[in-house]
Amino acid sequence: MARETKQDRTVRAILDQTIEHLHELKTLDASVSSKELDVERWAQSFLRNCLGYTASAGYTIRAQETKGKTRPDLIVLHKDKPVFVVEVKKIGFDLSKSDFRSGKTQLAEYLNQIGNVRWGMLTNGVEWKLFDFSQTQYGGIEISAFDLKSDGDMINVTKKSVEEQCYEFFDFHESSFTESSWPELSKEAMAFSPESLSKAILSVDVVRYIAKFVRGEHEFKANHEILTDRLYWLLEQGLNDAIAGWNETKAAEIHKYVKAQKRASRKTKKSKRDASTTECLMTEAIANTSNNTDSNKAAS
Repeated sequence: MARETKQDRTVRAILDQTIEHLHELKTLDASVSSKELDVERWAQSFLRNCLGYTASAGYTIRAQETKGKTRPDLIVLHKDKPVFVVEVKKIGFDLSKSDFRSGKTQLAEYLNQIGNVRWGMLTNGVEWKLFDFSQTQYGGIEISAFDLKSDGDMINVTKKSVEEQCYEFFDFHESSFTESSWPELSKEAMAFSPESLSKAILSVDVVRYIAKFVRGEHEFKANHEILTDRLYWLLEQGLNDAIAGWNETKAAEIHKYVKAQKRASRKTKKSKRDASTTECLMTEAIANTSNNTDSNKAAS
């Protein structure tokens, strides 16, 4: 039998409470009268009883006393020092909204007011997202997320399913926070910044792969340079939302990269053609040599 890990022990310890909380969440999800305040109260209990931010561990979860736009729904403190804030939305709210009153935007505003706090959570009860706001130029990097609904878009409260959920949201647990797992998650997430992803998508190898896919879908040969331009156009429509402070300078940097990739593509095609030509010449030379040898033998 495999040795039980700390994560295994934590999951075993929180399993019963998580099952109970998912039953409660399932009731909230099914009710048409559920309000944001109901989700907030549930989230506060979930943080304490399932994610481990308990009083015995030195944590206090403070709900805002008056509703308004200038204070987060929940502030989690450790020994009276704020460590992260939680913005709670009603069940069904789209956490990916990018308008000026989105949950992520509100989190950034709250953390700016509090100061010296880099972490923020956004939830609608079912979905949870964890952000690192230490890199202000990005407006918050999503470093982890989980969804309490299964593939069938339902909350599964069977023991096996809930146990799997516990492992999935372990990154949000207090033990992950205290063991400094969040900064490591942040480093990984930074590799998936909008800039790095856009460059990866526009790289020669990825464009070739997309061209191969397009060719298979539509049964025609995709021009790599035209495809690169179209991919850049597609990305550009969203880059001004994805990258904070998007301006002409940043657009010029990406455009310069696109041109470099197109040049690389041309060089690659030229190298392939040269290699193909060389191979043909070598094959022809070998054939001629073989024919000459056969002729000499016949003459002898």
